[in-house]
Amino acid sequence: MTRKHFAIFLITILTLLSLNSCDDWDNFSTDSSLRLTFSQDTLRLDTILTEIGSSTHILKVYNRNNEALNISSIILADAERSGFRMNVDGIRGSNHTNVEIRQRDSLFIFIEATLPQMNSDAPVFSKDSIVFITNGVMQDVKLMAFGQDFIAFNGKTITQDTVINSQRPIVIYDSLCVEANTKLTLEAGVKLYFHNNADLRVRGQLVANGTLQSPVQFRGDRTDNMFSYLPYDRLPGQWGGIRFYESSLNNVLDFVDIHGGQYGIRCDSTGIDETKLTFTNSSIHQVAGDALQLTACKAFVGNSLLSNAGYYCVNISGGDYEFVHCTLANYFSWNVKRGAALIFRNELNGEIYPLHGVSFKNSIIAGSSSDELYGSRSANEDIPFNYFFSNCLINSVTEENDNISNVQWQKDDNFVMMDSRTQSYDFLITEESKAINWGSREDALSFPTDLRGNSRLDDEAPDAGCYEWIPTME
Repeated sequence: MTRKHFAIFLITILTLLSLNSCDDWDNFSTDSSLRLTFSQDTLRLDTILTEIGSSTHILKVYNRNNEALNISSIILADAERSGFRMNVDGIRGSNHTNVEIRQRDSLFIFIEATLPQMNSDAPVFSKDSIVFITNGVMQDVKLMAFGQDFIAFNGKTITQDTVINSQRPIVIYDSLCVEANTKLTLEAGVKLYFHNNADLRVRGQLVANGTLQSPVQFRGDRTDNMFSYLPYDRLPGQWGGIRFYESSLNNVLDFVDIHGGQYGIRCDSTGIDETKLTFTNSSIHQVAGDALQLTACKAFVGNSLLSNAGYYCVNISGGDYEFVHCTLANYFSWNVKRGAALIFRNELNGEIYPLHGVSFKNSIIAGSSSDELYGSRSANEDIPFNYFFSNCLINSVTEENDNISNVQWQKDDNFVMMDSRTQSYDFLITEESKAINWGSREDALSFPTDLRGNSRLDDEAPDAGCYEWIPTME
């Protein structure tokens, strides 16, 4: 066979194959028993802030049959009222006709929602469905979401004493400022959702009156997921943080939940004559920088959790501080951890910060590294560097001196949950923890119940840390 004849033969074969392929493609089955299948039967979009578009969700439609199908219609059933939108294989619209899908093939549908205001403090349920009709057979995929009304603060500055008791989330854009000589009070259940890079900047006074059942929340404003198993709300760096400037004094935060920021709380230098911060029954979790940074001031921290910081859970430069029944747990795993659970010092970058005193009582200092406690002392021994640890469980090298009483020096990772894949953490101790019954009853009297409301005084001795281990009933 000559090259010319071979070329003609090859072209003929390819043409026939192409025609057969086209014939197969154009030969849509009319068999009503052939059904579509879907990546999920119900698509849940979680809670969406009303009038703000959701992230995009994907529904995959499969034709697992051996014949091509023509979907005569794909309709978003209540598009005019529900607030849901869809895009079918790159084409927007709520009504699509004659959508072809090859045998053993699939197509993508992209779903978003912008829910209308509901005039409700509580989230309101919304639903819709995508209806498919193929060969006279109807199938549907349900769409569900909760819409949450909110109040927006755009670059708001508090210039006179103000009390906020809204049960709707308040979304902060371009930061929230509290001016000097001004008091902002947040009542139980208030939720502050901060947009990207927004901060709470306090030059006056902040008081948060949360309760066990209704804490005051500080978090990012993203309510969607990065992956199906990973909400953005579990990630660090979603917003800025809370900063108490030099002029800010007598701040009281009780039963607050701070998480997901670039940092947690920063306290600027004010001296130790007045208390700058009282932080009790509260938590700071999953931040990109320091969870609690204290510089040359006076603070009290009790019955609180400070966990998962990209730098330090507690970063102290000089000042006067007391910590009682606290858990410092640094298992930060979102990216490289650059710090530890605790550092305290009396000099930084050549600046002198006298450490008049820092004490930890009935507390846990733990983390993923082999050493989670750093003390940095100036070469000048005349600069105060006073510390005290009692009835604590500390992941660090053993130290014995008059400043240490009844401390266990060992790595103890016996916590209920530390799942780095889903970024789910629960620092309640398990029955294997060395913290059980390690606390002083005298120091526990100031916090007779733990961070979850369980009594510390009903058994042999209180446990170290912010959580009391409660035996389960068999």
